[in-house]
Order: sequence, then C-alpha cells, then structure tokens
Amino acid sequence: MSSAVPNPPLPALIPGQLVGAGRYTLMWMLAAGGSCFIWLARDERLGDTVALKFLRPHLAADPNMRLELRNEAAKTRTLAHQNIVQLYDIFEDPPDPPFLIMEYVEGASLHTQRLEREGQVFSWEDLRSIVLQLCSALDHAHGAQIIHRDLKPANIMVDMQGRVRLADLGISASLNDGYTELLGMRDNRGTVTFMSPQQYGGEPPQVSDDLYALGATIYELLCGVPPFHSGDIGHQLQAVPPQPIEARLSEKKLPCDTPSEVSQMVMNCLHKDPLVRPSSIRAMAYIIAPEAVAQPLFITPPPTNVMRTAGVSTARVPRARFSREFYIVMLVLSILLIIAAITLFLAIRNQVSS
Repeated sequence: MSSAVPNPPLPALIPGQLVGAGRYTLMWMLAAGGSCFIWLARDERLGDTVALKFLRPHLAADPNMRLELRNEAAKTRTLAHQNIVQLYDIFEDPPDPPFLIMEYVEGASLHTQRLEREGQVFSWEDLRSIVLQLCSALDHAHGAQIIHRDLKPANIMVDMQGRVRLADLGISASLNDGYTELLGMRDNRGTVTFMSPQQYGGEPPQVSDDLYALGATIYELLCGVPPFHSGDIGHQLQAVPPQPIEARLSEKKLPCDTPSEVSQMVMNCLHKDPLVRPSSIRAMAYIIAPEAVAQPLFITPPPTNVMRTAGVSTARVPRARFSREFYIVMLVLSILLIIAAITLFLAIRNQVSS
C-alpha cells in the first residue's frame, strides 16, 4: 500500500529569479497583502515591464485559492477600461507557482498619497477629478455586472500622468452569479472599514455595496480616517450614523472645501438603508459634474495638475506651444537662408567688381 507523496514546497521568490517557464525575471516586490505578493518583473520575450500577482506559498497549493485566482483573471479580463488595471493573462504550469500577469502602473495608491499630504487629507479641489475617473471605472464594471467589493484607497492607483487605475478585483462578484445564494453561502470578505452593512452581514452582492465603499473611500480621503475606525466597528457599521464630514474636519481644525451637495451625497452613500444611497455610480458622477456623464462611454480625462511624485502635487506643467521638431526645422531653414543671402551677396559683389 503506497502513501501519497505531498507536493514539494514552492521555492521562495527572490529578485533575479525566472518564472513562467523562463519568460519573466523578477525584479523586486511591489506589495504584500494578506493572501498575495505583487512583484515587478521584466518580460524577457517582449521586453515589457509587468506586475505579477502570486498567492502566498501556504495558499498556492490550495485548490480553492487557485480557483479564485482563475476566477479573478476571467472577470478582470472582461474589463477593458482606461481607469482599470489591465490583466493580460494567467500562468498555471507546474512546477512554477500560479500567477497573474498584469499591467504595471508606475505611481502610488491614494492611501500612500493621502499620508504624504499636508494634514494627511485631500482637498475636494484635488480629489474631484480622481473621483470622477473612479466613477467612470466603476460604472464600466457595473455595466459588465461586476461588483468590486473591496474598494478602498489602497486599491486605487494614480499613475505619473494623474490617471486613476482601479486595482485588485480579487474578491469581486458577478450580479448574475446565483451559486452563492443557491448553496446558502454567506460571503463577507472585504475590508470592514469600507464595507456596507449588507456586505458585512453576508448578503448577496449588490451595486449599493460599491456605492457605500466609494462613499467611505471619499470620506477617508477628505477626513483622514474612515467613517468608523476604532472601537466596535461592526456594531457602528450596523447601528451608528457616521459623523458628518464638516464636523470631522472641524474636530481636526482643518478647512472644508467640499460643496454641500457632495458632502450630502457621501453621507447618503454611507446610509444603513441601501435605498437611501444614490441609484447608481453614474448618478453620483452627475451630482459632482453634470456635464461629465453626457457621453455614453463616460470617459473622464486625468487632471491637468498631475502628480510627478507619490503624494506630492506640483504646479501645472506648461504645455509647449510648438514641438521640438518644429524648432529644429526652423533652425535649419534659418541657416539655409543665411547661406543663400551670403551667396547672393558674393555673386552681386563679383558682378560689380568685374
């Protein structure tokens, strides 16, 4: 009688290591989460820089976790949008560990940027364009029947051009997926400080869960803390109304430049009753900027005052009036005109002297 041979432990990931059948060279770790690592890597076949998402070693051998990684790939690949981190492919070929191949976004998360700002808060003036881009990404995801379910500042990147990239749809859910309800399963994964009371209670995913999370995200970016951040958060989440934005900032002796209609919108997002929340992400965007939702695709541009370093805003970068090539052409033409003028002068002088 033979006993089953356990799978050999996966080797630790180190810089310079080749993974993916030798296609990708690991450069350095970008981030570490509760269930995964994100590594920067070089695609040796195409020469690109990519981000690779690995499960932690103790989870990589779990068939359920591998299935979740595959489900994340299947969902995220359907979301082609300028404000969503693009997923290229999934690698599943032993003995290498499974991983996702994703777009690398050079920039910083909103969580990091907030911590580096004065008072550790955003002004509404600086946040407005970011929120509109985020609304555009979520509107696209909801149109594809996908709920993010873990929206928070740490999962929102801003690249070096000021463009928002929504990341980490690892626990996203499909609105038309009836298996959870059919099997009587209750799924309340996510980050409790940004989670709706309904998601906390394990109810089936709804658009209103992302509306709550977006409200909690805006609240933290404006106030420096989430709506509930200490004590019995579960109880507060279900029974205690959050403190208004103006009152929270007043306690911290910070000014509030958020328009009253936007503050009310955020507080409506945080209401315990999902029917009080806005009807959709697009409805939220309309409150912020009615003109922004006029286009069917609802694509919003990045801000003009781009972030050149993580969390440190700089002055607007002036746009050059003419291109570099224009000035080169003008210089060459000037030299040719000077040469022509000298040649003409010498020819006339020779004629006169003869």
